[in-house]
Amino acid sequence: MKAEYVNPFILSVCKVVKEVCMIDLRIGKPGVRPETYDDDASIIELGLTGGLSGRVVLNMEHPTALEIISKMMMQPVETIDEIGRSAISELGNMIAGNAATVFASNNIMIDITPPDYHEGGQYCGKGQQMLSIPFQSDAGAISVDIAIAE
Repeated sequence: MKAEYVNPFILSVCKVVKEVCMIDLRIGKPGVRPETYDDDASIIELGLTGGLSGRVVLNMEHPTALEIISKMMMQPVETIDEIGRSAISELGNMIAGNAATVFASNNIMIDITPPDYHEGGQYCGKGQQMLSIPFQSDAGAISVDIAIAE
């Protein structure tokens, strides 16, 4: 996968999580992973259409998702209810929108589908191999998993 397709997501995740949640992310070593997730994972899936097609999946452990939702809502959150799912899905939407802006500045026009929130054990992906970019933070681990077709 070309770096020009991956870098906008790396930049966007770091920027949006920092601005919205006041959380600094440290990038890890990218790798390839199957499109399966642990039962306790919180998954936000976004589709890409237009100049590129594919999917981007934000994957985080449940405690990390609770910490991010708490930061977004500016109060402690102990369960991921409808409002929490909406908040963390909106984070995915902001990341994808920011990435779309970066792509547009490189003359690649994409559209993003609305985010879908899933619990890891209930997620039914397409069974593809995905490029996975891991991030660490004080709130926990997050990965951005990408499958793009030109």
